[in-house]
Amino acid sequence: MTAHTFHPDSHEHGLADDCPRCTEIAADPFLYMDDRNLALLHDRTMAWMRDDEFPRSIAEKAAMRVMEQTLIRVRHLRRLGFLEATA
Repeated sequence: MTAHTFHPDSHEHGLADDCPRCTEIAADPFLYMDDRNLALLHDRTMAWMRDDEFPRSIAEKAAMRVMEQTLIRVRHLRRLGFLEATA
């Protein structure tokens, strides 16, 4: 596991560019993000998919792409009846 470089808190500013640890987290946010950051990423990604928000960094865009792909896959699994829809 790599170390973060000094940058603003990810909970308020997202993943930072030029930070090896943020790049690592962006590649697999489900494995590396804490619950709060993962929930924030989910919400920002949902808004991004509606064109209401945009990534604040290249690292955040990479993490949002992973989240977007996951949300689309979950949608397909629900459509096929493998997952129950949530409220």
